[in-house]
Amino acid sequence: MIDMIANFRRAIERARDNGYFIKDISFMSFPLGCCGDTCDLLAQFLQDVGIRTYYISGTYASGNFHAVRSHAWLETEDGTVIDITGDQFKDLSEFGYFNYSVYVGLKTEFHNLFEVRVSDISLNQGIRSLGYGCQSRLLELYDIICDQL
Repeated sequence: MIDMIANFRRAIERARDNGYFIKDISFMSFPLGCCGDTCDLLAQFLQDVGIRTYYISGTYASGNFHAVRSHAWLETEDGTVIDITGDQFKDLSEFGYFNYSVYVGLKTEFHNLFEVRVSDISLNQGIRSLGYGCQSRLLELYDIICDQL
């Protein structure tokens, strides 16, 4: 499974580097600031090969209102964490310089820094189940990424 996930991450990087995301404000700077969308895209890819995942979104608040950060990742039913955008925190000491571009495994201290409420966990049901406002954009990105695999 990890090879398949790493290939998906590399496909996103190739698409970015080849200019396919030039019109997409989020993915132009991948992996910065696009963990939620990336989770939706990866969840669709995993769903297509029969792997069911949950979308996890957490918030980190250091006590400073202006320093609130969020992060999203996937988890399988057995609790395996799948995170392909954690390296966006690699330069930040408060996040332990977490530098994994592809992480698959047990929940780490990094992931435990984020407060996750029950309402922040949802079963992924595919891009088409998302709101109409983001479906077409994510489906287009998904096709671009899959073409890079």
